Amino acid sequence: MRILKLSKALFLNDVREFSGFFWPFVFPLILFFILVSVFSGMTSTDGGIVFRLGIVKEENLAGFGTILEQVIEQIQPEPFQVVVFDSLEEAQKNLQLKKIELVLRIPKGLSIAMARVILFAGQPTKIELYTLANSYESQLAGKILQSILQQVDLEMAKQVISLTGGEYKEVEFVAKPIERKKTSNEFHYATYVFPAVLLMSIMSLALFNLPLGLINNREEWVNRRLYTTPTNALDYLSSMGLSLLVSMVISCALVYLMGLTLYKVNNLCLSVGFILRLLYSIAVCFSVGIVIVSFCRRFSTALVVTQIAYQILMFLGGFYFPVLNFNMPWPIKVVARILPTTYLVENLRISLGLRMYSFSEFELWLIPGIWILASVLAFSFNFKRVMGYE
Repeated sequence: MRILKLSKALFLNDVREFSGFFWPFVFPLILFFILVSVFSGMTSTDGGIVFRLGIVKEENLAGFGTILEQVIEQIQPEPFQVVVFDSLEEAQKNLQLKKIELVLRIPKGLSIAMARVILFAGQPTKIELYTLANSYESQLAGKILQSILQQVDLEMAKQVISLTGGEYKEVEFVAKPIERKKTSNEFHYATYVFPAVLLMSIMSLALFNLPLGLINNREEWVNRRLYTTPTNALDYLSSMGLSLLVSMVISCALVYLMGLTLYKVNNLCLSVGFILRLLYSIAVCFSVGIVIVSFCRRFSTALVVTQIAYQILMFLGGFYFPVLNFNMPWPIKVVARILPTTYLVENLRISLGLRMYSFSEFELWLIPGIWILASVLAFSFNFKRVMGYE
């Protein structure tokens, strides 16, 4: 009961400030959103982002309909790369397979409908845009194209009103999202980066909150005041560990919620195998935190070490890119092969059906296990000094 009360107090103390709430709970979600938005399928050229636009022409445009044809010519090759399809079904199939980001349907009778609107203020013309549901780049492409067409429509309205003084009814843009069709060999970047975001959120708590909290409390003599109560060093360490574990669970739950609902990551992340690997990763990250506090005596030193270690473990660990598959200098590759995070993130990805490296199952569990054993031994030899219990 004493440990539970102390862990609750430590947890509330950590999250009561903005930084204590933002970094473990909000920042991983922002990073997840940015990574998936940037790297999940948009193509680029030297000039910037290019979207693939599928066009279905059900008639050859003539008369006032050629205005739309001129607009289509102007938006090529940027920001749209146009692909013409013979049928709407074929275009929708390519959209579902993410071969294109957007479909523009030019219905039969569009030219006559536009003439009626301009000359006789007839019923407004309808243009259909098909986007891919739950796809950020597809939704963005739809908004960009709709904005361009609306701007052209506005200029047309000004010209008609100034010349005839009549009424002009604006074009209606009908957006129709369709569900994505998945293939067995499709690479899903959100699923690929999902384990990395989970590990990043866990590691930030283990590498920053644990060692910096212990050293700060030791330098400020908080530990000594706690030890005048029935709380001993082991109780204090257990309470801090439990408090950080609660924060990790909350952070992971938020990432899970975003990944499953917004980005439709692979449901295998809910499997027992994935959860066990995630718990193992938490234990390894804790071990890295305690080994830092074992060798850093001062808060300023620990702050520098944790910042450097965090960046190395994250980027050389292959969180966002499979760095061992790149042509890097061999000393950097050796460091990457030694890091526990290289094996943790790969182990999680394998349980989701993704494999970036050719590690054996034995390696995936052994190397991080060695880190746990070495960290516990180092911490045990320095336990009294670290906890300020001397």
